[in-house]
Amino acid sequence: MIMRLHIFLLLLLLPSIASAQQAQDKNFTDFINDATDGSWFDQAILVSNKCDFSKCRTKKCIYQVFNETVFEQECEYVSSQYGIMGRDWDVLGQDAVAADNFSNQRYFDDLGIEIFATSEKKVLHFDITSSVNALNDFVYNLGRY
Repeated sequence: MIMRLHIFLLLLLLPSIASAQQAQDKNFTDFINDATDGSWFDQAILVSNKCDFSKCRTKKCIYQVFNETVFEQECEYVSSQYGIMGRDWDVLGQDAVAADNFSNQRYFDDLGIEIFATSEKKVLHFDITSSVNALNDFVYNLGRY
């Protein structure tokens, strides 16, 4: 398990966060837990796994599906809260999904946005644990065959 995590992090060139508040353990909903606002890790917006790796036969494909699907879900959430991307808000500095791991085995991704009407810039925290676990399981099973 530790080896898979290290490989996962190295392949995606993920940054780590030196210190952060641990997220509380929560159950996943079908898509997003709207009871949270994403303002910090203990208020992370829950994103369930929607990744479809069924057509992937390479790790490159798997990581691409993971990144695109998680990013799309995050943007869908932001659009539901702030309007149309590109008109009402936009993403600031997101290159790839970063799965920051803390001691409680939760994985998070941050999405910086700017809201045009107010010129407010904010970072939203998403709990992407179910997607990361699905990714790791698929990569592990792919390597076994």
